[in-house]
Amino acid sequence: MSAPETTHDWQPLWARLNAGEETLPAGVLMTAPPGEVNSALPLESEFGVFEAPLEDYDVVELTRFDRPLARGRVAFGDGFAVVGPVRAVDGDSVALDHEAVILARLAEEAFVEGADVVYAPVDAAAADRYEALGWTRAGELAP
Repeated sequence: MSAPETTHDWQPLWARLNAGEETLPAGVLMTAPPGEVNSALPLESEFGVFEAPLEDYDVVELTRFDRPLARGRVAFGDGFAVVGPVRAVDGDSVALDHEAVILARLAEEAFVEGADVVYAPVDAAAADRYEALGWTRAGELAP
């Protein structure tokens, strides 16, 4: 898989977020300054967002009435971070507003950790959604 040239070697962090899987999604590498990812609309009171720092990455999880719905992961490098895909806990699709909340919180975590830029390799279908949240296309991820 070839990826666009970047300032940082983000691919090892991608593998860390995906249990050692080094294959990138065919699609687009998105980037964003973490402080510029649009914050999502507030969720209703039955929702909660929780963060957990783990050894290799941090997890952000969205719950509804204490039941996990979706989660995302972020790993940190020297001055940058990599965000993995937002995944539904039960295997269904993730609602767009839920994805936006998790991505905003992951970017916030990257900001707090001192990242100047966040990378997110995404499939082509997700690129437009990420752009609407303040991300920029850095280039195509080719097989």
